[in-house]
Amino acid sequence: MPVRFSACFLMFCVGLLVWETAYAQATPEWLARLFPHVGQPGRLANRLARREAKEININGQSGGMVTLEFLYPELDGRVATGRARVFVPPVVREDPGRRVPLVHVAGYEIGEQGAIGLMAQGYAVSTPHAHPLNPLGRGVKLDLAILHAVRQLSFVDPLRVGIQGGSAGGWMALMLGADAFPLTYVMADVPPIHWGYNAAYVHDNRPVAAPLPERTEPRMPVLWAVSGIAEQSRSTYGMPFDSPTYLALSPLAHLETITAPTLAVFSTADVLIPIDQVSPSLVRPLDPGKMPPGFRSTLSQRFPGIGGKRTLLDVLPRDRYALFVVPPGTNPTRVDPRAPLRGPGMPLSLPFSTDRSWSIVVLDEGPMEADVGHLKYHWAVDHEPFRRWAEARGVTAEQLTATKLQRLMKRLRGEPWRPMQIRPGGTGEPVPAHLLDFPEAERADVLLGLLAFASDDGRAVHLARLYARLPRRLQVLGRNLGDGTGTGVRQALQRHMDSVQARETELQRGSTGNEKSRMTSCAGSAR
Repeated sequence: MPVRFSACFLMFCVGLLVWETAYAQATPEWLARLFPHVGQPGRLANRLARREAKEININGQSGGMVTLEFLYPELDGRVATGRARVFVPPVVREDPGRRVPLVHVAGYEIGEQGAIGLMAQGYAVSTPHAHPLNPLGRGVKLDLAILHAVRQLSFVDPLRVGIQGGSAGGWMALMLGADAFPLTYVMADVPPIHWGYNAAYVHDNRPVAAPLPERTEPRMPVLWAVSGIAEQSRSTYGMPFDSPTYLALSPLAHLETITAPTLAVFSTADVLIPIDQVSPSLVRPLDPGKMPPGFRSTLSQRFPGIGGKRTLLDVLPRDRYALFVVPPGTNPTRVDPRAPLRGPGMPLSLPFSTDRSWSIVVLDEGPMEADVGHLKYHWAVDHEPFRRWAEARGVTAEQLTATKLQRLMKRLRGEPWRPMQIRPGGTGEPVPAHLLDFPEAERADVLLGLLAFASDDGRAVHLARLYARLPRRLQVLGRNLGDGTGTGVRQALQRHMDSVQARETELQRGSTGNEKSRMTSCAGSAR
């Protein structure tokens, strides 16, 4: 038996060596240099472990697509393994020392073809990869960890990070926008704003959307197709839709810390994301003949709010947003949910404000109808003017508010901004949810962002002033940030970052020593 075990173990090692050699040869050298780690992912150093890598042709130049594994803490504290993809633009291959802007495509995975357009403009792109659950069903933790890890990459400019997503991905973009700092912009198309209400709406209207007993066609085909998302979400959190947990899961509860320029798009006819959660003034009266009996979308007082307020335009201060209501053009083309889109849509360069942090665009498509999904008409929506404006504007001092800084300091302390409870498995007593990343990853991400923000003297002085006014318990970095000058602030932040990195290096050394000890022990056992 020992001889047979040793022979099998040797064959396994040889096979592993052959596979690693072949894989190393298949990975382009420049991508292997950017993502050198292929072993077990760490919690900060070596957090992104390369699993696949290939080059992509971008207008005759070579970009890269890298598939990565990483560790992150789930809501119940378990350490899970996630997957992500990072797309690297050709400019990084040509100039390895170059830092480029990052677009995180949140929630839903962006494919290779979708990423190519952004890479051609010089953007790196990150996105979750191959997760089986809908973003609203799995929650924020996976994307949160991806963004923390990718912002640390050597070729990513931490001062030029944008987040975008649609539907559940739009919800994810807003939730990440509340956590991350600094950001160039957030773009969210048709995002749920009050997820408790929206989940209950989907769940409660499931019988209405279902086929009648004598028919096979659902009465509301698109709503019927997505109705399982509410159950995914309830399975993840184990709490009722009208509980405070679902308010904590909603952008509505985080609006005060979404301070980057934000462009959000909605439709009055959206059957999946009812406009009721944006404002009752935008609700268009239903045509009873075009909706099944029993359909309801009213946002009632059953659901908790913020100071009794439950809609986006009620909670968001009036001086923080500009509202644009856009009617369709003449003879608009209806979207058929059962057929692919054909022909050009109605062109729409999305309007936006240059002096308000939120630009809210509402496509006035009339009332909901049974066969509508997100949109009733075929639009060719252009976000690029907003993206270009936000990039040219860059990060301004006003993005760091007193409230946003408090949230960042709470992250350093290991405190969630909106604590909530979950019931794992749906049974037993509720327990506090684990809402943050690994402590070392949280510290590194906050300090990276503050250092990037403080690279400009004016912003650094603004940071020092806000920091000095914080409650003492939130002055996690000491009583003051240096001497209050730009240089002093940067030096103080760098000392804290050096401390995080030194601790991580020490932990890595200890881990390596433990690993060597385990390998020696295994070798002795094999002998």
